[in-house]
Amino acid sequence: MISTMELTAHMEEVENLLENKDYHRLKESLTSHPAETAELINQLAPEHRTLIFRLLSKDTAVEVFEHVDGAVQSEILSGFLDEKVLGIVDEMSPDDRARLIDELPASVVMMLRKRMTPEEWHSTAVLLGYNDNTAGRIMTPEFVDLRDHMTVRDALKRIRRIGDDSETIYYLYVIDETRHLLGAISLRKVVLSEMDTMIRDIMDTDLIKVSTDDDQEDVARVTQDYDFLAVPVVDKENRLVGIVTVDDIIDVIEEEATEDILKGSGVEVAEKGYFESSVMNNFTKRIGWMMLLLVLNTLTGSIILSQKLLLEGMVVLSAFIPILIGSGGNAGAQSSTVVIRGLAIGEIDVESAMRIILREFVLGISIGLLLGLAATLWAFWLQGDWTVSFVVGLSFILVITIATTIGTFLPFLVKRMGFDPALIATPLITTTIDVTALLIYFMIAGYLLG
Repeated sequence: MISTMELTAHMEEVENLLENKDYHRLKESLTSHPAETAELINQLAPEHRTLIFRLLSKDTAVEVFEHVDGAVQSEILSGFLDEKVLGIVDEMSPDDRARLIDELPASVVMMLRKRMTPEEWHSTAVLLGYNDNTAGRIMTPEFVDLRDHMTVRDALKRIRRIGDDSETIYYLYVIDETRHLLGAISLRKVVLSEMDTMIRDIMDTDLIKVSTDDDQEDVARVTQDYDFLAVPVVDKENRLVGIVTVDDIIDVIEEEATEDILKGSGVEVAEKGYFESSVMNNFTKRIGWMMLLLVLNTLTGSIILSQKLLLEGMVVLSAFIPILIGSGGNAGAQSSTVVIRGLAIGEIDVESAMRIILREFVLGISIGLLLGLAATLWAFWLQGDWTVSFVVGLSFILVITIATTIGTFLPFLVKRMGFDPALIATPLITTTIDVTALLIYFMIAGYLLG
């Protein structure tokens, strides 16, 4: 490690070269170990740090940057946001990158975002520590910010100056000197106010905002509930770093809806679109559920085989099996779909589970009674035996009631366990109800028909 005396001597040499603008010799003098160069940069005046850093080769700069103090790293980035620095950040080790990002002020994050295309930002968001499917990944820094000490006249001048580069100007966000979010105001309110009115007097301080770590589904729900065109995104220190606009929310809703539909059909969500994924990729996404359902469906066959003597004595019973298990599966799928959708959009929650289950239970009995009566008359018309017809009708009542209860209960159970309710796929619920329906049917037939 370089001694204090050597560091002082090197600093004096560097400062002299900087004063004389002898950049060629200055670059040659920066050939020591990266840690020593970093220590030199830490000691230099702020106005000299960026210049020294520019003189380093890219490979050397990466190593030096990792040794520089966190506050100095942020300062260098603030005054030096070009492709070279972005490349350096990209090549840093993950732990050093994480420490750097923790030090970055909100203004630096915004400047980084503005210099990048959507594709570049997506990859850089990973470096910035924003998790997948969070507000930080989908936000944009292209908005109009105002200061609370501005007048309406000042605000309008600023809107005209930066409005073209903003994603939206319908909402304007008020911040202080350190970018803490103070309030928001609509463009309509600004335009209709007197020119000398202070922004602080007309801004709305009762803000709805989201954090960079909030799930994108929660952001979409906030936007939908409050009919926002955009919602502000703040970091852990309540500093404004971006906004999520309604067009991004539409994309999120489409993505989440597609994911739930696929999961509900027993298809694991592919990382790419259908046509971009290979046949093998689509095969692997589906085969798991199909194998599980195959195993469960063997229970159906086992139940039927176990009732061989009953079916041989009353072959007519087998004629009603398909419609019975089909109706039960449909009833269960309807209930589960309603509950899964309600949980997804926040219309219902786990705390209301018992009320929803009781409601669906009553609904199941009502539907079951009507279908049971119809099935009894239909079965008698087919085979002319009232006892068999009564077995079919009673089975319908019990199966439909139990199916709606199971279809309602399972999504709540999975949600309570911390998983996505859509994982309780419709085929799984249908198969479970098929097995249950056969057990009920043969138990009633065996009891009533001997």
